[in-house]
Amino acid sequence: MSETLTGYGFAADKEGSIAECIGAHTHNYSKGEMILRNLSDTFSETAIVNAGTVLIVNISSDGQKSILDICQKGDAFGCGVFQKIGLDACCAIAGSVCSVSYISYDRLLDGCEKKCSRHGVFIDSIIGGAARRYAAHMDILSRRTIREKLIAAFCFFLDTQKRSQQKLPVSLSELADYLCCDRSAMMREIKRLNDDCILRSHGSRITLLSDISIL
Repeated sequence: MSETLTGYGFAADKEGSIAECIGAHTHNYSKGEMILRNLSDTFSETAIVNAGTVLIVNISSDGQKSILDICQKGDAFGCGVFQKIGLDACCAIAGSVCSVSYISYDRLLDGCEKKCSRHGVFIDSIIGGAARRYAAHMDILSRRTIREKLIAAFCFFLDTQKRSQQKLPVSLSELADYLCCDRSAMMREIKRLNDDCILRSHGSRITLLSDISIL
């Protein structure tokens, strides 16, 4: 937890330790473990991912699964990030072995007794990061074809200037749920991207062979 929050400007210095400053408590989860059965359960706390990946999943009334958000190190979910209304069908699942810290939302807003200046920066960072993820996801979903959705997703999750192998934060099945498309159709499109020498893929490991940001 210390490494993640230090990135936001928190440190064990003369203004107090992280635990004293924001009162966080941390839990570890194994891959596939249900972190929250209902996302609305977090509406007294904000959750910060310290390591690993957390998937925010929606299950429709007919059992269809879609991934609303992919939270990685430093990303937040829960109170202050999602609206409470309509989240009864949303859950948080560990996409990998992960560590999550929970912070009282009231404590986060009010600050500690010493009124550290870092709270405002912290709130701006986690809310701004969530806004960027949601905007990127909406942009990806707005693309007309699966090929366009895939390229937009790769541009978001991967370094488009890097030509060595990179790993997606999710499996290909989870990527299909994130793109809200048929997995078989998506796999066919990935094969075409391989055949067109745009990328080389081995499961969720992707090597970009050209600058996909200009496609």
